[in-house]
Amino acid sequence: MASLGPAQVVQDGDWSERLRRAAAKLASAPSHANAHEAYRAGMEAPATVEGFAPLNCGILRNVTVEPWLPELYGALLQRGIKTTFLVGDYAVYEPYASAPADLGTPMPDCFLVYLDAGVLAGDARHDPPADMGGALLGRIRAIVGGLIERTSANVVVTNLAPEPHPVHSVHGDQDRKGWPHLRRTVNAELTAALSEEPRVSILDMDRIVGEFGASRAYDMRMYMTAASPFAVEFLPQLGRAFAATVAAAVLPPRKCVVVDCDNTLWGGILGEDGPEGVAIGTNYPGSAYREFQLFLAGLARRGFLLALNSKNNEGDVLSFMEECPEMVLGPADFAAWRINWEDKAANLAELAQDLNIGLDSMVFIDDSPFECERVKSALPEVQVERFPANPLEVPRYLSAIQGVERLGVGSDDLARTESIRANARRERLRRETPDLGSFLRSLSIKLTIARQDRTAVRRISELCQRTNQFNLTTKRYSVGDIERLMDEGAVYTMSMKDRFSDYGTIGVAIVDTGSGDRWEIDSFMLSCRAFGRGVEVELLKAVLEDAGTAGVRSVGARHVATAKNGMTRNFFPDHGFAETEGPNGEVRFEMRIGAADGRRTAGVGEVRRVESPT
Repeated sequence: MASLGPAQVVQDGDWSERLRRAAAKLASAPSHANAHEAYRAGMEAPATVEGFAPLNCGILRNVTVEPWLPELYGALLQRGIKTTFLVGDYAVYEPYASAPADLGTPMPDCFLVYLDAGVLAGDARHDPPADMGGALLGRIRAIVGGLIERTSANVVVTNLAPEPHPVHSVHGDQDRKGWPHLRRTVNAELTAALSEEPRVSILDMDRIVGEFGASRAYDMRMYMTAASPFAVEFLPQLGRAFAATVAAAVLPPRKCVVVDCDNTLWGGILGEDGPEGVAIGTNYPGSAYREFQLFLAGLARRGFLLALNSKNNEGDVLSFMEECPEMVLGPADFAAWRINWEDKAANLAELAQDLNIGLDSMVFIDDSPFECERVKSALPEVQVERFPANPLEVPRYLSAIQGVERLGVGSDDLARTESIRANARRERLRRETPDLGSFLRSLSIKLTIARQDRTAVRRISELCQRTNQFNLTTKRYSVGDIERLMDEGAVYTMSMKDRFSDYGTIGVAIVDTGSGDRWEIDSFMLSCRAFGRGVEVELLKAVLEDAGTAGVRSVGARHVATAKNGMTRNFFPDHGFAETEGPNGEVRFEMRIGAADGRRTAGVGEVRRVESPT
C-alpha cells in the first residue's frame, strides 16, 4: 500500500472507517498479509483516530521482535486500540528500567517485557548452578519494579516459554535441578511475586507456546540466524494473547453477558423438542452446552452479570431451568431476562435499562446469524459473538471469545455486581406489584439512624463530596470537617437494608445545635441508591424529634439551588416548613416544633435509633 501524497490526505472520519475496515478484514480472514495491511494503514494514520483508543507501547526484548509487530498491531486494532510501538535496543533491560524516557517519546502507556528463556539462561541451561533460579527471578523483578516505580504505565511481562527442542530431555524430566524443572519453578514464583501488583500482568508464554506446540511455534532457521524465534504461523496466536492481556488492562471492562437459550444455553429448541429432547448434560452433545454453562458460571464468580434474551415462552424456559437436574445455571443466576417474542435488539435495550448499564457494557451471544446481524446493525455498541452451530467447536470458541477478560477481581467488583443484581430484582418486583405502596411494603425496608457515629466519618465525607441530586446545600466537607462538626453540633447518618441487599450509609443530616432554642439544618442529603422509597422523611423526623426532646422551639433550613438538585427545591415545605425571607434572596425555611409525628413512612418496616458515644 503506497503512502498517501499531500493531495490524498485522509480526513479523520475516513481514517476511522479505514481502520475499522482493516480490523474487520483481519478478523474475518486472519492472515499475515492482512495483518501487514492493517499495520501499514495504522502507520499512515494520524496519532489519534476517532473510535480507537491510542496506546504507546514500549517493548524491551532479547530477541528480534520486529516481525511480530504487524500481528500485535492488528490484534490490538481489532480490540479498538491504535498502537505506536517503541522497541528498545537488543537485550537492554536495566538501563530502560532505570530511565524509561530513554526508550523514546511519548512515554509508553504500556510496556511489553519479553524474555526469551534460552537467551536469558544462556549456556547455563545445560548445567544450571544452584542459585540460577533465584538470580533469574530477582533480575526480572528488578526490571519490572523499575518500570513500575518510574512510570505510570501498565507492564506486561512474559514468563519463560518451553524450548523448541529441549536438550537432555529424558534426564531433564527426572532432574529437579535441571533446566526444565527450573524454568517451571521460575514461572510459578514469578506469578506469585507479581500477582499483587495491579499494574503488572503476565503473558503466559509457557501456556501459549504449549497450546500451539513448541515444535510448530518456533522457526529454528530464523532463531539461529537472526535471533527471531517464532514461525509466521504462530504470530497470530501471540498477537491475540497479547491483545487480550493489554485490552483487559487498559479498556473499560464489559459488565454483562447476555445469552440466547435454544441451541446456545442448551442444544435443541425447547418449544419444539420439549424438555426431554433438549441436549444438556454430561453426554455429547449435551456436554458441550454444559461446558458453556460452566464457563458462564465462572464469569459470574468473577463479577460479570448474566442475562437471558430468548424468543420463547417465559414460563416454559423458567420451569425447565428450575426442574432440569442437568442444568448448571438456574433463573437465580441471571440478573435479568427478556423471554418473549419481541425484537432482540429492543430487548437488549430494555435489559440495559433494567440493569442501569450502558449498551457498550454488554456482550450478546446467540447462535442465529440473523439475530447477530440484527443486533450489530441496531446496536453497534453491543459486542456480538455468534455461538458455533457445531457443538464440537464450543471449547475452542470459549477460549477465543473476547470481551470477558479480567486481570483480577476485587471485593469492590463483586459488591458492585451484587448491587446491580439486587436492583434488577427490585425492578422485576416493582413491575409485578400493582401499586407503589404495595411494592415498598414488599421490600421490608429497615433503617438505622445513628447520631455522632465517628466510625462513619469517611463515608459521611464521601457522601458530601459526591452527592449532587438530593443534596440541599451541596457543602463539601472533608473528614476533618466532619469530626469538627460532630464536636460542635449533631451529625446524623441513616443506613438502609431491604429484602435484597444492604445499602450501607445512604443519608446524612448535619445540624448546628449551638443557637439555644433554635437548631439549623446545615446539610441534608440522600444517596441516589435510595431514591423513590421516601426514607429521607424518616431522617428528617429523627432530627425534629431530637429537637423537640431538647426543648428547641424552631428548626431552620435552607436550599441552595444547583444545576442538579432541582428535585429537592420543595422538600422542606412539603414536610411542614414555612418559607421565609433570607439574605440576598436566599431560600430559607423554618418550622415551629410541636408534637412529633409518630406515623411511619409507607413501606418502612423498621426504624432503629442508635446514639453513638461522642
